Amino acid sequence: MKALIWDGGKWPQGITYGEFQRPKVPPGWALVESRRTGICGSDLHYLQGYTRHLVPDSSLPAVMGHETTGIVAEVGEGVEGLEIGDRVGLESLHACKELGRRPCAMCQIGMYNLCHGLSIVGVPIGAMIPGGYGQYSLFHGTRVFKLPDSVSFEEAALLDTLACTVHAVNLGKPALGDVVAVVGCGIIGIDTIQCLRAAGVGSIIAVAKYDWQGEFARSYGATEVILGGEARKPAAQVKRLTQGWGVDQVYECVGGETDAMQESLAMVRPGGRLIMEGVFSGSRPLDLLKLLLMESPILPSMCYSHHLGKREFQMALDMVARGAAEQASMVTHRFAADDWREAFQVAIDKNKHHAVKVMFEL
Repeated sequence: MKALIWDGGKWPQGITYGEFQRPKVPPGWALVESRRTGICGSDLHYLQGYTRHLVPDSSLPAVMGHETTGIVAEVGEGVEGLEIGDRVGLESLHACKELGRRPCAMCQIGMYNLCHGLSIVGVPIGAMIPGGYGQYSLFHGTRVFKLPDSVSFEEAALLDTLACTVHAVNLGKPALGDVVAVVGCGIIGIDTIQCLRAAGVGSIIAVAKYDWQGEFARSYGATEVILGGEARKPAAQVKRLTQGWGVDQVYECVGGETDAMQESLAMVRPGGRLIMEGVFSGSRPLDLLKLLLMESPILPSMCYSHHLGKREFQMALDMVARGAAEQASMVTHRFAADDWREAFQVAIDKNKHHAVKVMFEL
């Protein structure tokens, strides 16, 4: 099959477009022909070398792409409820049961997102399962969701990001009347705003790095927008908007090599919650004395799993199907697989191109 293949080297030399072995379909799994695949910021971190140390050489070469959707091309023995040609949404997380192991303690209680041996389709850590940057990808039958006619392929490809923010808001448990800040207005920040709105939060302060991101956040339901950056002192502006008190919750959606958690701590009220959604590339500074004196819990949010007995990926799909979350307009740039160089460069230079989500049309 044709695929974008990463050999572990840095962008742009480390990736090529060529032939890769088509996955064989074991019992219990399904082969999916890719239709749409988004470029995630975590993919760019691997390509740019920031998180290369997390990737074992045994996982290379890799076909990435975990924000993906497509059509069932082949169904393995024992898979029920799926037929060739079905349009499907795809949950990329695979844990003990799906990988044929005895369930670990976290899998036994339904928190498979914290499985010690977690493998994610299209992510080169753990057991490497080829993802949506290839013509075909492989998913366990329990991770394949039939799409309603009302949900497009583009919307389905973004269910992974929406499910992550569903999980974050389920962890945060915002209360009626809470004032909430969302730090970072890429797609995770925008989806967090949508989930907060769906949870009934009426006062959302969005902290955006760029003007165009701030406009986007407002269009998706932010009630106030603050432009970030050290010179603008966003924490001071949040305190001003809350009469010096601070917000009840902060959802951090930046990660990387930034000081977004320290900035978030400066925005929250005493006892308020910090929900960390961003993927940081290593150790970052945090004023632990202030954290102690504030008694503000930090809740890291790792992907998604179950909430109150329901799969959070299904929750995300239900939100899109009933119109509670709008995903389509977040796809700002579309490329054929042949134009992969331009696609990745646009995603890297997102401010220059005002790119929210760059997607391959396969």
